[in-house]
Amino acid sequence: MVVMLTLTQTSFGQAVQEAKAEKKEQKADKKVAKAHELKSNAAMGKGMEIAGISDPKTRNAKADRKLKHAEKKELKSDAKELKAVAKDKKKKADGID
Repeated sequence: MVVMLTLTQTSFGQAVQEAKAEKKEQKADKKVAKAHELKSNAAMGKGMEIAGISDPKTRNAKADRKLKHAEKKELKSDAKELKAVAKDKKKKADGID
C-alpha cells in the first residue's frame, strides 16, 4: 500500500512539473509574439503617438522588455523540464519505478 502511494505521488509530481514547464513555455511564446507585434507597431507608427509615452523609442523599449521576460520564462520552462527529468532519474535510481 505504501509503495503504491509512493509511486502515485512521484509520477503525479513529475506530471505536475511537466505541466508547469509547458505552461511557462506557452507564456514565453505569447510574450515573444506580443514583443514582435509591439516592434512592428513601433516601426510602422501604428496607433496614436504621444511623446514620451508611445513614441517609437519607448515602444521599442517596451518590446525589448517583453523579449527579456519571454527569455526568462523560457529559462524557467527549461528548469521545470530538467527538474522533472531529475525526479524521474532519482526515482529510477531508488528502484521505485
